[in-house]
Amino acid sequence: MNKETIGYSTLCNCDCKDLMAQYPDKHFDLAIVDPPYRDKNQPTKDMRKNGGKMDDFGKKPDNAYFQELFRVSKNQIIWGANNFQLYGYKGFVIWEKLSISDTFTMSMAELAYISEGLGTTSKIFKYIPQDPLRISPTQKPVALYKWLLSKYAKPGYKILDTHFGSGSIAVACNELGFELIASEIDVDYFEAACKRVKEANKQGQLFREAV
Repeated sequence: MNKETIGYSTLCNCDCKDLMAQYPDKHFDLAIVDPPYRDKNQPTKDMRKNGGKMDDFGKKPDNAYFQELFRVSKNQIIWGANNFQLYGYKGFVIWEKLSISDTFTMSMAELAYISEGLGTTSKIFKYIPQDPLRISPTQKPVALYKWLLSKYAKPGYKILDTHFGSGSIAVACNELGFELIASEIDVDYFEAACKRVKEANKQGQLFREAV
């Protein structure tokens, strides 16, 4: 397992099931995850194209993944909730993507499951589709993760992400001081995300020193 610790974040290049297997029950206070919604033979128009063919974005998680996720974390926020068979939930989060027109193929909103321990009041976050630096085709903005952490995490919480992709969650956790353990199985995404998080952490340190 290749691993890098950057600020408060420990990023691992490995299978998420292997990572979760290392931890005892309810080790993490909050899991914020964005697993693949579809298998490679079920592409959407929004997925990145390479030579006219859809890339393989990984395997849609099975029941064993969700069992491990619920085992190692006390509470969960799961993006793409409408694509999975999850336990009945009483609240959810919607990310409404501003500046997306009705004619554009990208989904105009995304739905996330929130576990009952996080409350039953649903919330909507309105923000532009993604940050200027785009690493992953399903990349979510740092601002979204900072908003989630401000709403659902308490000081001292240990955060888990099983598919960190572009590393947006690590940038957010470093800025807000949350300990993060995260995995990404794709080596190219892992390396690009580590580079991005290091640069963001360096800029953050310079800013704090200036202040």
